[in-house]
Order: sequence, then structure tokens, then C-alpha cells
Amino acid sequence: MIYPLSITPKRLKAKAEKVNDETIRPDTRYERLKLLYQVGNVIHSTLEPQEALQLIVSEAVRLMGASSGSVVLINPTTGFLEIHASHNLPAAATKLKLRVGEGITGWVVRTGKPARVGNVRQDPRYVAARRGVLSELAVPLEVGGEIRGVLNMDSDRMEAFSADDQELLQELAVQAAKVIHNTWLYEQLRLKAGLFESLASVSRTINSTLNLDEALRAITREACVLMHARMCSLMMLDESRAWLDLRASHGAGEAYLKKPRLSVEESVLGVVVRRKKPMQLGNVQTSSRYQNVELARRERIDFPAERAAAFCGAGNRHIECLHRAALQFFQ
Repeated sequence: MIYPLSITPKRLKAKAEKVNDETIRPDTRYERLKLLYQVGNVIHSTLEPQEALQLIVSEAVRLMGASSGSVVLINPTTGFLEIHASHNLPAAATKLKLRVGEGITGWVVRTGKPARVGNVRQDPRYVAARRGVLSELAVPLEVGGEIRGVLNMDSDRMEAFSADDQELLQELAVQAAKVIHNTWLYEQLRLKAGLFESLASVSRTINSTLNLDEALRAITREACVLMHARMCSLMMLDESRAWLDLRASHGAGEAYLKKPRLSVEESVLGVVVRRKKPMQLGNVQTSSRYQNVELARRERIDFPAERAAAFCGAGNRHIECLHRAALQFFQ
């Protein structure tokens, strides 16, 4: 056979291989997009936030052929990156907390860019969460126009993730972010519905008695129930407006009931009263203003009502409800 000078058998073979590659890749991409569509259906199947996060990470690990994975979100209170859902990570690893910029995950949050690391042992950013990990792929989760976390995949193989894997995981992260946003919206609506229900319950309790002490105890009791708190106390200003006295509590021990009155100028609750704004402290033992360290409870919340009523709880949910209930009673 005679070939034109411009086309040799070697060049013809190379051209044929290129055509074959171009023919195969769309099929492969189609299969991956089909898988992505199927995964999207799965992760959109629930409105429960924690269940949705677990579905996202489990399906991502399956889709990527990864050894383990996690959904890491920014704690809005502390600013730390925390693992909210994971697959095949040890229990100790799920307690890992990173600062923004720390580790590969923190780098992704800080820069807003994906990270594909073929050998984590050679990457100075890497922070180990599990033994045996050799490569990592992490992509940002953008919720409501802001980077709120990272979808992270690990593998026990070197160079386990390709550029196509990265593109696919980024597409999955877009869907995952929508799911997270929708579940958060649903949770907010559910909590607001709970606010109105709780406010009605507190109002009925308050209006059923003309006794001040009974009403205040009812408020602290309802606050504990609403916020799943171990203890709640209600303090009021004395006539001089310089001291806060304990007027009611629920779940408090004998030592707490006998603690001395608090100075408005020198205590954490005094700051709340003066500013008339809520305050949340992750650990009161780290606050120089807290006057009773030995009585400290973790995750304490203080917030004011008119006429200097202050509440202490264990979470910031339903603050508006209790605040309004207190206002209703004092008016």
C-alpha cells in the first residue's frame, strides 16, 4: 500500500488512538454524570440536617472510590472547622478541630479553592485525621454565597484522585451546598414554629398565676425545656440597680442557690444588662468577668429582658420566645 508523504503508518495509528479516546471519554463522562444525578436524588431525599450531611459524605465516598471522607463546617460561634459527618473515620478523628487556614481543609476554606494532593506526606499543610491516608481531595462548600465548609475525601492510595474526580466532586459539592442550605432553612422554619408554640405555652403558664415567684419559676423551667439546659436562672436588679439578685431557678444545686449576689459593674451578667444584648460564652471559666468559676457550666448563655431580668441557659435557641415571655410578664 502506498501512503501520501504526509501520512505515515505511525501517524495514522496515533490519529486512530486519538479518535478512540475522544469517543470513549464522552461515554465515561456520561456515566459519571449519571452517577452524579443518582447521588443528587439520594442526598435530596431528606430535610433533616444531620441525615443529609451523612448522606452527602457517604455518597461522595462511594462516587469517588475513596477510603474515607468527611463534611467539615465552620462553627459560627468559635470559628473552628469541625467534622459534622464522616465515613470510615475513627471516633477520635471526628473530634478534630482546625482553624481556618490550618491543614489542607483549612487552606481550602481560606482560599475558596479545591485541593488535590497526590501524596499528603509531602504536603506541609496536611493534618492527619486517620492513619494510612496517602492522598486527599478537598473542595469548598459554598452556602448562600459564603464558604461554610469543605467536602473532603481521603484515599489509602497514592495519586488516587484525578482532575476528572476533582471536577465531579466539585459538582457534587454544589448539590451538597444546596441540600445543606435547604435543610438549614427547614430547620429555621421548624424552630420558628417551636418558638410560637413555646411562647404560647409560657404565656399560658404566666397568665395562670398572679404570684410573681411562681411565674418566674415557670419561666426558668420552660427555658430549660426549650434549650435542653441543665440549669436556668433568672436574676433581677435590686433597687440601687448596682446588684443582681437570684429570683428564680430551675435545676440549680444548693451551692448555686447560695452564691453571692452579682455586681452589675464586674460580672458577665452585668455586661448583658448594661448592653441590653445577648451574650454567649463557650466556657465561662475563660472569662475574667465571671465571678463563680467553680459553678461554671459549659455552653452558658445570658440574655436580658426589660427591667434587668437575665436568663442563663445552654443554647441560643428560642431566645426571642423567652425574651418576649418575660417582657409580657413585666409589662
